[in-house]
Amino acid sequence: MSLVTKATFDSDFAGLKEVISSYNAKKTLVVDVETNGKDPYSYNQICGLGVGDHHGTLTQYYPFRHQQGENLDIEHLKEVVAFLNDSVDTFIGFNCKFDFRFLEKEGVDFSDKKLIDVIVMARLIEPAETAEAMFTQMSLTSVGTRHYGIGAVQYDIDTKLELRKKKWDKDYSLSPPTFLGPYCEKDVELTTRLYNDCLKKIIKSKQTNLYEMQCDLTKVLFNTERRGIAVDEQYAEEAQQKVLKRLDEVEQQILNMSGRIKWRADIPSTSVEHDLEKEFNILSYQQVGKVFNSMGIESPTKTATGADSWDEATLININHPIAGLLRQYRTLRKLNSTYIKPYLNSEIMRTVFCNWGTSTGRLSSRNPNLQNIPRNHFKMEGVSLTDEEAENLYLKIKSLFASKGISIPDSISKEVLETWSFVGDESYDDSDDNQIAIRRLFISRPDYQLISFDYSQMEVRVFLSYFLNEVTEAMLKKQDVDFHTEAAKLAFGITEDDKRFKEFRQMAKAITFGTIYGIGNKKLAEQLGVSPTEAGAYKRQYFSAMKGSKKFFTDATKKIEQWGFVKNRYGRVYKLPKAVAYKAVNYLVQGTSADILSERMIEIDKYLADKQSNILLQVHDEIICEIHNSELDNIPFVIKSLLETNSLDIPLVVDMEICSPSWASKKDFTIPTEYMEEDDYLEYLDK
Repeated sequence: MSLVTKATFDSDFAGLKEVISSYNAKKTLVVDVETNGKDPYSYNQICGLGVGDHHGTLTQYYPFRHQQGENLDIEHLKEVVAFLNDSVDTFIGFNCKFDFRFLEKEGVDFSDKKLIDVIVMARLIEPAETAEAMFTQMSLTSVGTRHYGIGAVQYDIDTKLELRKKKWDKDYSLSPPTFLGPYCEKDVELTTRLYNDCLKKIIKSKQTNLYEMQCDLTKVLFNTERRGIAVDEQYAEEAQQKVLKRLDEVEQQILNMSGRIKWRADIPSTSVEHDLEKEFNILSYQQVGKVFNSMGIESPTKTATGADSWDEATLININHPIAGLLRQYRTLRKLNSTYIKPYLNSEIMRTVFCNWGTSTGRLSSRNPNLQNIPRNHFKMEGVSLTDEEAENLYLKIKSLFASKGISIPDSISKEVLETWSFVGDESYDDSDDNQIAIRRLFISRPDYQLISFDYSQMEVRVFLSYFLNEVTEAMLKKQDVDFHTEAAKLAFGITEDDKRFKEFRQMAKAITFGTIYGIGNKKLAEQLGVSPTEAGAYKRQYFSAMKGSKKFFTDATKKIEQWGFVKNRYGRVYKLPKAVAYKAVNYLVQGTSADILSERMIEIDKYLADKQSNILLQVHDEIICEIHNSELDNIPFVIKSLLETNSLDIPLVVDMEICSPSWASKKDFTIPTEYMEEDDYLEYLDK
C-alpha cells in the first residue's frame, strides 16, 4: 500500500506505469474515488483517487483536494488523467459509474474503454433472492461480508464510524489523506478480490457471454445517464401551485367532515395551547385513528403489532368519503414532495440506472426511481360522476386492488367513489388546466422530438416462446394479436361475441400472469372473484388448452427442487431455495425479457454512435429516445427494427409513438416519413 506524496510521486507513478505496461493483454486498472459529495454534475469533485492492478500486487492513493494534510498538485492530477487516457484499456470498479463519472469530470475519456462493474458481477453469481433490489444490501460492505465475512469489511465499518464522529461523513475531503488514503486502498483491494473470485464463478457457471453483455450495457447506461432528459421547469412550478391549492381544499374538506380544526404545526406538540379535542394533525396515523373512531369508523385491518391500520388497503375498505379524501391528501403530498419539488430548479433530469438492482436482471433506477413515476394524470378539482362512470370506476378500482391481492367491499357509494376519482388514466389532456401529469415534466430539447418505443405484450410473448408448438408459434407470428383474447378462446372455448367474453378474457389474462408471477390459487381466486376451488379448476382448464404451459411450469420448478437453480435463455443463473421454486417461471420470463432489452439497447447505442439522436430512458419494456429533427425520416424506424430483432428469434412487436409536447402525451408515429420534408414533420407534430 502506498500513500503518494509530492516527494514520492515520481517513483510511485513510475511504479504504476511499469505494472500496467507489463500486461500483455488489456491494460487494466482497478479504481476507487473519494469525493467531497455525491453529485458529479454539480460542484462536487474527487478529493483523492485510489488505484490498483487487478492481480492485487499494487495499490496507491493519490490525494488532490483534501482540506487538511498534504495534497499533490493539480498538475500531478493532469499527469494521472493523461496516463489513464493513453495507457489504460479497461477500468474496474464497484458501482463503477459513480466513480467514473467523477473521473470523467476531471478529463478522463471513457469513450473507447471497457467498463467492468464488480457489483454487476456479484449479482450474476449470488443467490437470486439475496438483496432483492435493495441498494443497501448490494454495497461493497454488504457484498464483501457475504463473500468473506465481517472481518474483511471491518475497516469500512470502523472508518465510517470515525468519519461520522468527526462530522466528515458528508464531505470526505475534510479528512486528511493519511486517514482516508488507507481506507480507499482497502476498498481497491476488496474490489480486486471480488473481481477475481466473481470472474472465476462466472466462468464456472458459463455466464461469460452474459457478463460481456453486461459490461457493454454498463457503458451504454453510463452514456445515457450523462445525457439525461430535459425538464419543463415552468410546468413544474405551475403543477406545484395547483397541487398545493388542491391540498388546501382537500384538507379543509377533511376538517369540515371531521368537525375539527387544523393542527398548528408551529406550536410544540406538548404545548398546552393545543386543543387535542379540536385540532387534527392529518399526517398523524394515531390522530387519524382517534378522529375516525370518534366518527364511528373502525379500521377493518391491523398492523403487524396489532394496532389499527390506516394504510391504503384499509382506506379502500372504508365506505366513507373521509377515507377517500385522506388517501387523496396523502397522494397529493407525495406528488409534491417526490415528483414535483425536486424538479423546480432542474433543467435536466438524470437518473442512475442499475443493471444490478433486481434479481431477475431487469434494470432499476434511483435518484429518481423512474419506475415509480406515475403514468396517470391527476385531477385538481372535485369530480361528479354519473351512475355509469361510478360503476366503471368501481370495476377499475376492484381490478387494480385485486392485482395487488387486496379485496374491496362489494359496493362503494358514489360519494366515496368521487373522492377516489382524482386519479385519472393515461389520456392526459395538456389543454385541461385542471389536470396535471408527472410525465408532463419531461420534454424534448430544441430541434429534437421524444419518441417512445414500447414492447407490446413482451412478457407474454417470451412466456409463449418457452413452450413453442403449432398454436403458440402461429400466435407469435401475428403482428396484431391480443394474446389474452386468443388464450380465452383456446382455454374456455368461447367466442368474442359471447356476452361473458370480457369476463373470460380477464380470467385468461389473470391466469397467464398468475403463472408467470407464480401466484397460488388463493390469490388467483381473489383476482377473479371466485373461490380457490373454482380458480384451481379454471387454471387446470387453461393449462390443458395451452399445450406445453403446464410442462414448462413443472419443469422449471423441478429444476429448482433438484439442482437449486434454473437458467434463462441467455444463460443467466437464478439460484432459488426449494421453498420458492414456484418463482422459477417468473425469473425465466422476466429475466429473458430484460436480457433481450439489454441486448437491444447495446445494438441501438452502436447504431446511434455517429448520429445526433440518443437513448434517454428505459422504463420496464419502454425506451425513450430523443430523435433529431434532421433524422426523423429513418432513425425511428431503424430503432424499431432493432428492437424487434433479437438473438433468440422471438417474434416481438414494438409500438412507436411520438411524445409531444412531453412524455405524457403520445400519438402513433406511423407516417411514411421517407417521403416527407422536415417542415411537414413539424406541421404534423403541431396537430
